[in-house]
Amino acid sequence: MARTFFALLVLAATAQSARSADVDVRTAIERGLKRVQTAASNYIENRSCFSCHHQLAVPVLAEARERGFTVDSWVLWSQTEVTRESFRPKLDRIVKGQGVPGANTMAAYALFVLEAGGAVPDETTTGLVQFLTIQQHRDGSWPAVADRPPSEGSPFTNAALAIRALNVYGLQNESLPTELRTKVQASLADGRNWLEKHTPKTTEDKAFYLRALVEAKSPAATVKKARSLLVDEQRSDGGWAQLPDLQSDAYATGIVLTALHRSGVSASDDVYQKGVAYLLDSQHDDGAWLVKTRSRPVQFFFDNGDPGGKSQFISTMATNWALLALLNAVDRKP
Repeated sequence: MARTFFALLVLAATAQSARSADVDVRTAIERGLKRVQTAASNYIENRSCFSCHHQLAVPVLAEARERGFTVDSWVLWSQTEVTRESFRPKLDRIVKGQGVPGANTMAAYALFVLEAGGAVPDETTTGLVQFLTIQQHRDGSWPAVADRPPSEGSPFTNAALAIRALNVYGLQNESLPTELRTKVQASLADGRNWLEKHTPKTTEDKAFYLRALVEAKSPAATVKKARSLLVDEQRSDGGWAQLPDLQSDAYATGIVLTALHRSGVSASDDVYQKGVAYLLDSQHDDGAWLVKTRSRPVQFFFDNGDPGGKSQFISTMATNWALLALLNAVDRKP
């Protein structure tokens, strides 16, 4: 009888702990949502161009809405439209492989954002797809135009996002011109071949390499091996670092957790839960996750009103990726 009573107490305590953890995650997400909505709204008051850092709020807000969180519909719509309108006026150049300042990285991230925002295929998405087929190198890679780690510079980041975009807004677009469809098919084949021949080095490389393999429908054994590379590098604090000599941070942890989840790792898995615990512990009271920049600026700094000082941009991006990782740990609304 005593043994049965003890077992019931353990089960009750476990259930209570699970409920508390869910509350903690939801509270962290709610605080973070306020932060990224403000950041994204401020950005379009200061700048008219697409920002991979700030418009990444679109996938966050769209996913949060799917999971029952209160989201400002205007912010979600306006950020999606800002993304589209950043490129639409330059389509005559974009279809020739010109007119996108951030080249492959910006084009691929823009299509990632448009997909999350529910944008249907149109002349803008088609133009960006054509841009990616033109800008792809002969070896099958989509190189970056600048080395600004961690978010810009890795060809694996561009490959993951480009392959996804070429599938969604290329092959799945029934109205795509036949000639361009042929180019998309060839581009995807070249991208897969490039992935098979190259080895990721940094955490950014490895996380997006895993995503690229999933998007390219690579063999399960190859995906499993890439997944293990990341799992083995989890730190004792539950997070991941951008480089071996750096400490864990929310950007690296967010991109790894979302990549692991995309490859089939459940949010209830111990590895994932340790990563969630790290993110909960490292979030600031204002809802942000701060990450110190390690890139040289390419434009004059302006204060968007976000936390982090001159590290605002990477901290905003880190906050978005951290939120995407936490959202995977929350059930979708019925």
